[in-house]
Amino acid sequence: MKKILLALALIAVFLASACSAVAPEATPTPLPTATFTPPPTATATAEPTITNTPLPPTPTEDPIANLVPSGDPATEWEGIPIMPGALAGQADGADSYTFSIRAVPEDVQAFYEQKLQQLGYAAFATGTSNAGQPVLLIFMKGDATLTLSIIPYGDQLIVTLVK
Repeated sequence: MKKILLALALIAVFLASACSAVAPEATPTPLPTATFTPPPTATATAEPTITNTPLPPTPTEDPIANLVPSGDPATEWEGIPIMPGALAGQADGADSYTFSIRAVPEDVQAFYEQKLQQLGYAAFATGTSNAGQPVLLIFMKGDATLTLSIIPYGDQLIVTLVK
């Protein structure tokens, strides 16, 4: 029993020494402090200046240039004579023929009024050209219609026959 008491005493001493050990002292932690950040301040920013700068002109397509024929002229088209002196000619399917010529509109009009009358066409609507202006002539033969346009283009005329 002495041995048990001695063992218990040693355990008690051991426990007591363990409890009496110096515990580290807690260090106080500082409380968080609020920091003040001022709001952003407005600054003057340059504003764009609106100017009315015109755009450079864009090239426009010349619609008459698309009408200028490029082939060799025929002497007749669908039984209609092509005016002598034609520079170039071109059929556009079975419904129209275009040729270019160096002449005055009055000469082209007189030629077709005479030739078409010989072929049985009657003038339905005719006009005279003002300098540099297109002319449109309409001829009838039975229930068939033939239109003839004469369009000045540079130093030549573009003549289109349409059935």
